[in-house]
Amino acid sequence: MPSKPLKPDLLLSFFSETPLITSYYYTLPTTQPLVLQPEVSTMRLIDYPAAIAQKQRELLQTEQHMRRLQDVLNRLTAEIDTTIAFDTELRNDAQRKAKRIELMRAADYRKAAANLQIAQDQHAGIEIDLNLLRNQFSVLKLELRESIATRELQMLDAA
Repeated sequence: MPSKPLKPDLLLSFFSETPLITSYYYTLPTTQPLVLQPEVSTMRLIDYPAAIAQKQRELLQTEQHMRRLQDVLNRLTAEIDTTIAFDTELRNDAQRKAKRIELMRAADYRKAAANLQIAQDQHAGIEIDLNLLRNQFSVLKLELRESIATRELQMLDAA
């Protein structure tokens, strides 16, 4: 099945001019759900600390962005609560609850909630990528240690 680059168009307006997810591809079989697969890269041992630091910076940026989005959502929620509190036509809790749900269906509130959800998903994806890099780094170090130990044993056997 052909793979096509995942289009992070929605993320452009929420994060920056460039999307943060650039290394995923999707395959869409007709009977199975969407499957994301990271690209396979061959990095040298010396490249991993910088790559890990870069992922940590991306994680920090998404955390900062999530805090800003949460502040926007909190402000909108406070405005809704204030509107309900000063509405004298609402006589009981059921009416206030219904009005709150109605106000939360407004486009601004839904957009803010969707933006926050996208940022949270992005954050989770970067955490997964960061853990993957850390694990790959550990495995590569172990493989190199094993290689060194094997060579040392071969040298001892040859002597």
